[in-house]
Amino acid sequence: MSGLRHLLLVARTVRIEAVRRREIYAIVLVAVGLIAVVLSLNFFDLDGLNKFYREISLRVMTWAAALTVLVLAARQLPREFEQRTIYPLLARPVGRAAFLAGKLAGVMAAGAFCFGLLMAVYIGGTLWMGGALPWGLFLQYVYLQMVMFLILACLGFLLSMLLSLDAAITIGVVFFALASTITHMISFLYPEADRGARAVYRALTVLLPQLTLFDLSEKAVHAEAWSPLSFGVLAQLTAYGLLFSALYFAGAYLLFRRRPI
Repeated sequence: MSGLRHLLLVARTVRIEAVRRREIYAIVLVAVGLIAVVLSLNFFDLDGLNKFYREISLRVMTWAAALTVLVLAARQLPREFEQRTIYPLLARPVGRAAFLAGKLAGVMAAGAFCFGLLMAVYIGGTLWMGGALPWGLFLQYVYLQMVMFLILACLGFLLSMLLSLDAAITIGVVFFALASTITHMISFLYPEADRGARAVYRALTVLLPQLTLFDLSEKAVHAEAWSPLSFGVLAQLTAYGLLFSALYFAGAYLLFRRRPI
């Protein structure tokens, strides 16, 4: 119980600090501005505008929340060491595993807060334009996005223990930006590749998380052509996401444990 209490205390501290800082609101305001630009096109009465709005808005929401999670996760441990606030915390009976898990829980709570603000704007805009929300696929989209954010948060912790803060954020953002490109490139090149190249492509597919698997935005927009995912598929995607999250978290923890305090 003591370890759980310490974990929740660390998580609450991270969440409060993140919510009080301006970065989340700046990202949300920029995202809302982009969504508002798309929303303003309603005055032209273009056919299919509602779907266009929803597709662009979901992309903006994903990017805004992903950047929030990556930046928050990458700066947690470096900032603690830089400000030397980690020393009195670990001097108490707070284990490093509970401390890191608490940091992760706090980052995820802050990311969910940011994503929730964007979802409120998205839902309001969709209803204002007279559109209907496919709640089944939409809720699955939200759930799988949170699983993806968990992977990114754990990756941010791992990168922050391997690289400088700026490099960790840069590498994390570049990986997220190129995730779909890498997946499509491998799918395109694999049939024509030789045996050695195919081995490399297979290794990349296994070692790198396929973030596109967690993106149901197109299905949520064109819900008339898609059914919600079955429980089995959703469970497999959850297990896949938790596997990579656990690997990244374990790597960050091992590096964190070896670092002298």
